[in-house]
Amino acid sequence: MTALLPRRGLVAAALALPGLARADAPLEVVTSDIRPLSFPGTDPSGSGRRGITLDILAEAITAIGRTPRFTFLTFGEGVDRTRSTPGTLLCPIGRTPAREAQFRWVAQVVEVPQAMGTLADRPAVDLAGARALSRIGVVRNGLQEVFLRQNGFDNLVVLETGRDLALALAEGRIAAWYATEPEIIQQFAAIGRSGGVRTGPALQTIAAWLAAHPDPRDLPIVELQAAMARLEADGTAARIYRSYVTG
Repeated sequence: MTALLPRRGLVAAALALPGLARADAPLEVVTSDIRPLSFPGTDPSGSGRRGITLDILAEAITAIGRTPRFTFLTFGEGVDRTRSTPGTLLCPIGRTPAREAQFRWVAQVVEVPQAMGTLADRPAVDLAGARALSRIGVVRNGLQEVFLRQNGFDNLVVLETGRDLALALAEGRIAAWYATEPEIIQQFAAIGRSGGVRTGPALQTIAAWLAAHPDPRDLPIVELQAAMARLEADGTAARIYRSYVTG
């Protein structure tokens, strides 16, 4: 009978400390298909590749002894879920004054240029040229919509996903798509239209962040911040970024 006492004590401790009991559980991150920052499945050009931000984040999560689990939703759905559900992580997302109080900003992951994409047989456009276009596509809840509206654009078509926008541009339903420059190229490849799009000059640079609900519950925020800082300091984050933008 006495041999059972230590085991019972361990069980009681685990029940009393749920954070410890879940220390080895997979760490879920809500994400969306924003190529090349994040995409479902794996990239055929590299084993296990999930996009720039998710590859960096997977390294950080593994470094703190957890297993990453990425849950894909549309970007708008991911934002809504993270804002409404305590203990939720979201990546990638851009940081703005309007969003500042809606999330806990855990760590900056990478910075990426934003540009206008047009069909390959049409001229590339800058901000001034885009004003003459009939319809410009942007993703719902994205920083691109905010930027263009702040610059006086009212000819915007708001769609749910990058794939939706790539198809709309390919089919002529919009004249341009404003997004992360590498995403425009890779989403066209994903719909079977490699080489069918061109991008103009970078109009802004946006930092992609790992964010959380303001109430993180038992999320390992401090550990993730330290792990992300180490990946930045030792060059791992830069190496992963270069592997996508240079092939």
